[in-house]
Amino acid sequence: MSERRMASEKPGPPKGEAYGIAAVTQALEGVEFPATKQDLLDRAGDSTIEWEKGQEMRLSDALDQLPDAEYPSMADVVSSVSDVMES
Repeated sequence: MSERRMASEKPGPPKGEAYGIAAVTQALEGVEFPATKQDLLDRAGDSTIEWEKGQEMRLSDALDQLPDAEYPSMADVVSSVSDVMES
């Protein structure tokens, strides 16, 4: 196991090197579920992510487009963000 993996013990790319869904989950790390849209916006703040490699965007821009709802899990959040980004 690499030193980098041992230090974090988390699967996926190191923080700051992820894009797409992985970037969303990293940016929202620590959110307790269920979470409201406002909880997600509060956590995201003005953070930026790469939805597509090399193309930065404000995560809050995508979250603003989500329905006002309570999200039971991170999987529900990334599914909803994916739907928004595909439209």
